[in-house]
Amino acid sequence: MHRLIVILGGGFLLLLLALFGFLIHVLLASGDADYWETEIAAFERRDVSNPPPQDAVLFLGGRSLRRWATLERDMAPYVAINRGFGGAQVAHITHYASRIATPYRPAAVVIMAGADDLADVHGRRPEDVLKDFVELLQTLRKDGIEAPVFFVSIPPQPMRTSRWYGMARANELVAKYTESDPSVHFIDVTKDLLLPNGKVNVDYFRWDGLTLSGAGYQVLSRHIKPALAGADIDPQRQMNAPVADGETSPPAPADAQPGGAEIGGAANENEEQGVPASASAGDAAQ
Repeated sequence: MHRLIVILGGGFLLLLLALFGFLIHVLLASGDADYWETEIAAFERRDVSNPPPQDAVLFLGGRSLRRWATLERDMAPYVAINRGFGGAQVAHITHYASRIATPYRPAAVVIMAGADDLADVHGRRPEDVLKDFVELLQTLRKDGIEAPVFFVSIPPQPMRTSRWYGMARANELVAKYTESDPSVHFIDVTKDLLLPNGKVNVDYFRWDGLTLSGAGYQVLSRHIKPALAGADIDPQRQMNAPVADGETSPPAPADAQPGGAEIGGAANENEEQGVPASASAGDAAQ
């Protein structure tokens, strides 16, 4: 009996070590843009069978955007395309811009990224977030996307309190940069995610302390839609815009389609198809 306990204990210890090693591997690998190739390829496959409309508002980002299952409904009457993937950093979006931005000819681009940059194990700085954001802008412009670009402020995450100063500094740098370019806008959502005492309101975040809850996404919606309107992005023009690949009308809004959101919304949840199992492990490791 004692020998059996020793064997079982040893096996359990080996299992824990293997799991820890795997999580470390994921944490390191997820800093490489190529790690998210599976998710980008899934977007491209869906675009073939269900081409998204052009002249839409294109959302680009990482974990928080990927889990925004109600984006299409929350952004109505704007037509939104969700291209959130993995735990994407700003440079990762640039790496895939020719595949997840250029083909759509968007009326506006909304960037939701930066938190995972600052949580990177290689020690990324707020200045790196700004540098990578400028490079992303240059890539979009070089690819012919002249649409207004909006950067949503990096929210303070309950599980990353040690990163709050870096997040605030990155937001400050990006906000200041946008003042020099009338086609680039900074959307500050941070203050509305905090309590009156300055602490983060955990009701706006999920159990993981990293991604926003439904209430948190509503806060973002209340800021993003007025910002789009203020930049003269016309939802009526979007609704009447031609769609890709010869389609005669844009897909129905997500909440009007059988089965709910198909593109980028619920399909981008951790548990949905098209997201590799490694992405789930990456969430847990970060």
